[in-house]
Amino acid sequence: MLRKVFIILAWSGAIGAVTDAAITAFAAWHVLVSPDLGLQLSVDDHLKTHLPFLYWLKSVAYALAPDSFVDWLFNLPALAYFPFRILINLLFGWWMLKLATKLKA
Repeated sequence: MLRKVFIILAWSGAIGAVTDAAITAFAAWHVLVSPDLGLQLSVDDHLKTHLPFLYWLKSVAYALAPDSFVDWLFNLPALAYFPFRILINLLFGWWMLKLATKLKA
């Protein structure tokens, strides 16, 4: 049973990495076609302007973390934040697969 949980978590990491890659590509495209945005397009601006259906995540973040941390996080440049999330998701997925493999033996 625990092995299945680890495999599900590994897949969630992989799906999260692909989703974050798509968000990164979308942000990069907006920066390329709108030179006035520059590389400082924040996570908050990107979600609010280009991905409003995901903007509800900010209120969830406020419920889970201190307001000052959420403000800092959402003010980070999108083209720095989302690639970092890709890396974290891939590492998390790899770790979960390693744990699942150990339980198989």
